[in-house]
Amino acid sequence: MNKEQPADDVATPGHAIRWPWWLTLFLCLAGLLLSILLERIHFKSNTDPTFQSFCAIDRKVNCDIVARSSYAVLLGVPVATWGILAYAVAAVTALWGLRSRRPLLVTGLGLDLALAYVAASVGFAAVSIWLISAVCLLCIATYAINVLFLGCMVFAARAVGIRAALAQPFRDLGARPLHSLGIALLPLAVALALMASHPAYWHNTPATHRPVPSAPTLPHGVEPGGGHFIGALDPVVTVVEFSDYECPFCRVAHTQLRSLVERFPTRLRVVHRHYPLDLSCNPSLTSRMHENACFAAMIAECAGRQNRFWQANDYLFAEARMMNSRPISEIAHDIGLDATALESCLRAEGPRSVGLDVDEGNRLNIRGTPTFLVEGKTYTGNLPPWVLGRLEAAAEGRLDAGSSR
Repeated sequence: MNKEQPADDVATPGHAIRWPWWLTLFLCLAGLLLSILLERIHFKSNTDPTFQSFCAIDRKVNCDIVARSSYAVLLGVPVATWGILAYAVAAVTALWGLRSRRPLLVTGLGLDLALAYVAASVGFAAVSIWLISAVCLLCIATYAINVLFLGCMVFAARAVGIRAALAQPFRDLGARPLHSLGIALLPLAVALALMASHPAYWHNTPATHRPVPSAPTLPHGVEPGGGHFIGALDPVVTVVEFSDYECPFCRVAHTQLRSLVERFPTRLRVVHRHYPLDLSCNPSLTSRMHENACFAAMIAECAGRQNRFWQANDYLFAEARMMNSRPISEIAHDIGLDATALESCLRAEGPRSVGLDVDEGNRLNIRGTPTFLVEGKTYTGNLPPWVLGRLEAAAEGRLDAGSSR
């Protein structure tokens, strides 16, 4: 018997249970691969504003939102990078368990690691659900791996005694401190090196430096019958646009209308109303065409509660396709909103406000976007040519402000 090896940690045939260690090794390699993928998503999400991962399903199940949150970084290092280190340590432990002649010590180390990993999983899951308000499917997969890892270690520990296994690493630390510290030195050195040298690329994301949209210089407000207006207080023509922030044709029409109202600021009034082609708030549809459209419309309405509707309007036509991969705090920052008030409004008032516009659109039998309502008639796709003629005639003094077509 090795003189340095405690008598209660001698390898015996009864201890040769190998399959939990093989399964643990497989689980750790799977966790390692998932952590590498999560690190890639974290990097791309924080450096490429157009990136959207395969697991950005909606606002509640979205790896990108979790990756972009401040909680995705711990001690100056992405949580995914810590996962890579953690699973590497666990994989080495599993290999040691397959070959070690000290089953009590290595099983105790594996059991302590597994308990720590499961505790970390519970903590990260709580942060994800209650603080980020979104969950990451790949993260959930690592939580499941950690639970299975714990199950393997419990099964392996039964052969040597669970209590004895849990206590053995601490007994070994007291009996052989230099040897035990040597075992821990390498992962500790790697952790310190990561904290000292990992580049903070998440601080350079373009979204954090995007200028806040400026306030419109033209008169603007809310129509008595609903809808936000911009332009003439005593208009020759009023155009009500029913629009969808994810619709590319609506984006073009938005640009054209804003240009037109800048050209005829005392003649034209534009009223924006929402008609998202999204089943989550538009029950008249048979399929969900634009998955972020309802959420974007609610953002605009809630921005209006903070007197920033038109800033949000401009922002959303450019960014709506990315809404499901950005945290509320980031969207609020980009538009210049109070994030807490925005979240509260999205829960309480946003759905009702958008629903009123959708109901009005359905009453008018709107079938697509953009649709324009001018003098009681609807026009889908493009404004009728006579609108520009009317505005030009009024600008040249050939038409009074109150004249009809």
